[in-house]
Amino acid sequence: MLLVHGFPGTPAELRPLADSLHAAGWTVDAVLLPGFGSDFPTLQQRRYTDWINAVETRLDYLRQTQQPVLLVGFSMGAAVSLNVAQRTAVDGLVLINPFTRLGGALFGLLPIIKRIIPQFEPFKLLKVDFNSPEVRENIQQFMPGADLNDPEVQAIVLSLKLPTNALDQLRLVGQSATRLAPRLQTPTLVIQAREDKTVNPAYTRELVARLPAGTPLVEVPGDHNFIRYEPAALAEAVQHILTFTRQIPTRQ
Repeated sequence: MLLVHGFPGTPAELRPLADSLHAAGWTVDAVLLPGFGSDFPTLQQRRYTDWINAVETRLDYLRQTQQPVLLVGFSMGAAVSLNVAQRTAVDGLVLINPFTRLGGALFGLLPIIKRIIPQFEPFKLLKVDFNSPEVRENIQQFMPGADLNDPEVQAIVLSLKLPTNALDQLRLVGQSATRLAPRLQTPTLVIQAREDKTVNPAYTRELVARLPAGTPLVEVPGDHNFIRYEPAALAEAVQHILTFTRQIPTRQ
């Protein structure tokens, strides 16, 4: 089973899910997408096709030793995974809080905006509480090992620039996933958190309506990052995933 993280995360955000699936008997792997984690300085140059190719490469490796092979994508990773499932064979697909688009007119203008404003400083737009465990964990995703108690490090975080092109690639991978959804032939389970403030549950319902008829949608309590912070919701999601995996036919 291969897990694919979201934006701008790393496999660490999926560790509780991986541990739960491993405890249930699955061999679980995860891929670090190009431009994230320690590779963050290269994000400006990355294209969404790089993310797709990285997952395909890892799947090719896993298929040599594992059967069946399932792909589990979270948020942006779900959009990447749906793209991958159209290009390479997987036995099952699980989409958790699948990203398709952000609300607001500016998101659609990113192809123009990225030419005018190549970078922006996200943490100057937000009130950052360095005492918050969740905030600290999120920052550690792309600044592993950083001493967030150090005022100089905090100043670096606040001045961190994110390439606008990265948001445009996020737009493109969600757009591609939406376009490809009706042609998907892989058995698929969709899981959506009801209180998700990042991926609008209404957008997920629209995606499921585009998927082949009968694709199950399961809604669980919790916010976007329930995998890390809401054990009860995670446990419910894991049970749905395990039930789904028992329905996956074994290749001969």
